[in-house]
Amino acid sequence: MKKLFFLLICFMSISLYAEVSVMTVTDENKHTTKEDFNHTFEYYIVSNGRSSKCQATRIAPRWFATAAHCVKDMCAQSCEIRMDLLDLPVSILAETQHTAKKPNIFVHPGYKEGKLVKDDFALIRLDINRAPKTYYRRATSKNPKNVAMSEQQFIAWMSRNPRSNSKYRHVLSPDLPPIAIFDNANYVLDRKMSVISIFSGKREVKPDPNPVYYVKDLGYAYTKNFGIRKGMSGSGVMTNTGELIGIISAYVGADLYKGKEKIKHADLFMFPVFNESLVSFMRDTLGSDWGRVDQKDAYPYLVKKTKKDFTEVMVIMKDSK
Repeated sequence: MKKLFFLLICFMSISLYAEVSVMTVTDENKHTTKEDFNHTFEYYIVSNGRSSKCQATRIAPRWFATAAHCVKDMCAQSCEIRMDLLDLPVSILAETQHTAKKPNIFVHPGYKEGKLVKDDFALIRLDINRAPKTYYRRATSKNPKNVAMSEQQFIAWMSRNPRSNSKYRHVLSPDLPPIAIFDNANYVLDRKMSVISIFSGKREVKPDPNPVYYVKDLGYAYTKNFGIRKGMSGSGVMTNTGELIGIISAYVGADLYKGKEKIKHADLFMFPVFNESLVSFMRDTLGSDWGRVDQKDAYPYLVKKTKKDFTEVMVIMKDSK
């Protein structure tokens, strides 16, 4: 846990937490259940005997969006990405190798390691239909270790479980959420939002009951923290109508003081949205695949302009490291 201290009119003690991940939902119940998040996965990064996990959202047939802080250090030289495709008793790891000579991890050039949120964005190139795959049966309370399966055993299991087979077909489907592109203004989201938490294949949708704001001077959005925690980083932030608006980066806990008196505690969740900085990077990186990304303008369809005063948030996030 890192701690920051700011001195403006009042003294603030701030604790920062990274390694998080987020997703969203709707009033019309068009994107509210864990089945609606079939484009979002947890994945494992393996490098030089180390491993970690994050989440990612598929945005094009062979591309995933995630947080830069998940992969920047782990994949600096080389790494392996293992994308866990299912939340069933059996699952598949779709795998890709990344090296400097044959890169499959692309980190936003504006991202600064140790700096929270702004340009905390990366792309993973992984074609789940063609990638090498490892099949396995999940650990249970009775059998605490994953057990390898052959492809034939996996196919046989699917043939006995048609609903699970249908879920797998949805995962492989090219039907992906549109990304919402933000221009240079301050906005409040005119939708409900939720996130999906995935740990060891267990999925839980977390709805956000609070207003969501995009602050142009910060270059990212925020809301009150509603259950974001370590291990969720890199997941997509979705609207209740099914649009992808950003990628989870970090959350901030701040105790605000006036003199020695604590006057407020703020828990905030921060995430980069698809503004010009992220879109330019995606366009350059995806090349011809950029044309396969479904796009929609955030304003005026998904957001409204706001004159809210963001001074307190600007102070909390100023020079955060």
